Amino acid sequence: MRRYKETEEKRKFLFVGIDLHQIHWHVTVRTEDVEVFSGTIPGTWEALRKLLDRYRGSRVQTVYEAGYFGFWLHDLLVEYGAECVVTPPSLLPIEYGNKVKTDRRDSRKLAQFLAKGILKRVWVPSAEERFHRQVIRRRRQLIGDRVRTQNRIKAELRFYGIQIPNTTGKWSKVYLENLHRLQFNNHWMQESFQRLLEEYDFLSALIKKQTAVLHELAETPLYKGRTKILRTVPGIGLIAAMELLLELQDVERFRRADQLAAYVGLTPSQYSSADKVRMGRITAIGKNQLRGTLVEVAWRLIGKDRVMRRKYERIKARSGSKRAIIAIARITLLRTRRMLLDNRPYVMGRAA
Repeated sequence: MRRYKETEEKRKFLFVGIDLHQIHWHVTVRTEDVEVFSGTIPGTWEALRKLLDRYRGSRVQTVYEAGYFGFWLHDLLVEYGAECVVTPPSLLPIEYGNKVKTDRRDSRKLAQFLAKGILKRVWVPSAEERFHRQVIRRRRQLIGDRVRTQNRIKAELRFYGIQIPNTTGKWSKVYLENLHRLQFNNHWMQESFQRLLEEYDFLSALIKKQTAVLHELAETPLYKGRTKILRTVPGIGLIAAMELLLELQDVERFRRADQLAAYVGLTPSQYSSADKVRMGRITAIGKNQLRGTLVEVAWRLIGKDRVMRRKYERIKARSGSKRAIIAIARITLLRTRRMLLDNRPYVMGRAA
């Protein structure tokens, strides 16, 4: 390995690939032509900063993969004075035939790809935007926890052959009262089952509190006006409106409507070869939860807007109900983008 030369290399860009793990990080530092360092350091910002201090005076570009470690390292690197790319693992170039994967190789590839300028980057929201987004995501997590508890309760009843009229979605007050009145002939079983009911009640209380926090956030000046505009769409309530705003933030960053559709995963996949072009299912890349919310909104929308209902029926006759409702969800997403850009409410009966 050629030694890093202070006089020749210091004015050049340095490209730093960081492969992150819980305890140790593997870091590769290189110029466009030469690898100047590759090694393992403790998995802390202090250790990385100490390494980068060796190359003070150079313009440093860094990269790590998006995921478990979030964006706090990005913020520290930018504050330090380095440029930082957070790249999506799913869009990394793949070397076909290479069956060897190690941390050293991963960090080297990141540094090489960064030096060549072929890496995609994810959009990094500001710290405040991340804090706001966590409000809707925490609520979603709590709902998921409650659904798992519901499934445990139903599985317990099924295991012991207990029949209570089934229900879907959020359980009604009557259904919960029937569960609480349920009596087992065994003390130990009764106590164990009671813990499940208490867990369900506890999670329901937490969801109620988190929903109140979401309502409070919706009343702040940053979201109040935009929430009001979005709620003019039939089928979009406060929670759906806030999910759109918190997951997308400023829609102006999407220069074209199809960029937004691709970001949410509502763009058809395409398989092309020679003169043959075949359009497949949606890519389903990106915002899974937001995509599901848009589909729910689309079902409600076609029940209230006759023009959108007719459009759904035309697509359904040609491609089936599933593709039709996905198409309506995509149209709804793009119309909300235009509404926010123009600061105008939804107009019933207008063709998309």
